Amino acid sequence: MRENKIIIKTSNYFLTGSLLNLFYNHLPPCQNEIVIPKEPLLTRNINNFYIKNNVKLAIVGAGVAGSYLGNRLQRLGHQIEIFEATKKESHWPVCAWGASKNMLETFSKNAGLNFDNYVLHYGKKLRMDLPEEKIEYLDLKGLVTYDKYLWEADLCHGLKINYGFHCTPESDFLSNFDYIIDCTGFHRSLLPRSPQDFIIPSYEFLVENVKGIDEFYVIGYKGARGYFWFFPLGNGRAYIGAGDIDRRYFGISEFFEKNPHAKVLRKIGRPIRLSPPKRMLPFHNENIIGVGESIGCVFPLLGEGIIPSLICCNIFIDILNRDSTFDSSLYKKRILKKFGYYDDVYRIVRLKMDGKLNSIKHFKLLMSMYRNMKREEKRFGFGIDFKQMNRLLKAL
Repeated sequence: MRENKIIIKTSNYFLTGSLLNLFYNHLPPCQNEIVIPKEPLLTRNINNFYIKNNVKLAIVGAGVAGSYLGNRLQRLGHQIEIFEATKKESHWPVCAWGASKNMLETFSKNAGLNFDNYVLHYGKKLRMDLPEEKIEYLDLKGLVTYDKYLWEADLCHGLKINYGFHCTPESDFLSNFDYIIDCTGFHRSLLPRSPQDFIIPSYEFLVENVKGIDEFYVIGYKGARGYFWFFPLGNGRAYIGAGDIDRRYFGISEFFEKNPHAKVLRKIGRPIRLSPPKRMLPFHNENIIGVGESIGCVFPLLGEGIIPSLICCNIFIDILNRDSTFDSSLYKKRILKKFGYYDDVYRIVRLKMDGKLNSIKHFKLLMSMYRNMKREEKRFGFGIDFKQMNRLLKAL
């Protein structure tokens, strides 16, 4: 019979003898570890502590989902090893480094970080140039740019990361793990392809020596077929880029014509997935489980996947900590429920692209998008107004 050994991991507080006895009395048979999160003891109920067997997990992909998931799982006492396809010297976080501070503060706190240390620019207004020379301004309520490179590097501090490893489901070394987590984003390297997958080609530049522009700026393309973005990083640096189903990328060459002194530091090309989770099944294949953009956790209207991917990570962690055997059915159920309205948003985008969106015929879809976005206003980092949303959709 296996010896029932208790390992208690604590941080910054003292466990009294009576409290130890309380934990011991709640320890089920064959459980061998109590992992106590680092939140202050008095703010948590005894039923919320995790009493778990140690699980050995391989995380494939060291992007936003892989680095955050690795940090959280290791802090909860699991054995974590990350495999990243790129070499360490060339590893670089993609996307424009913009997201809601309201959300990233919480995710950072969960991982033991102070998000204020990473903020590069606090947005106030976002200008949107629309077809037929129309202009709209969004009031920003937490949208920031942040040093995503440093943030992910700090998340990965203390984690075992193997760079330059191209993993496939047949990779022999993955057989040593209880679960393999596909955090490969767009590539979805370990899971079957979805016939409903839909992507937009895009590329972007990290530039410096930009003058005269110090706020978020977007150009929306006719028919919602893509958009150009300018995200300021402070001190004359910015990310500019475009996603365009027609591969015209309007706005990029125009930016360089107006800013001849701008210097390109990096050019990054990668498609943006718009298909929501409902269209990216399956989420798992035997002991391989997809997390983040690999299973469609991207907001289709914006192509933004940072916050949805991190929300997905939290759902995965919660389910893993329920039992030593991961409940893939519950994971699927909770992902589809949390991101259910993303499919309505996706349908709106595709209808607009095809020139078939009708504000009367598709009123229920439009209301679903508005109500859910309004409910999650802090998650987006900008104000949600129904009249303005209608103007934007009509202008596009």
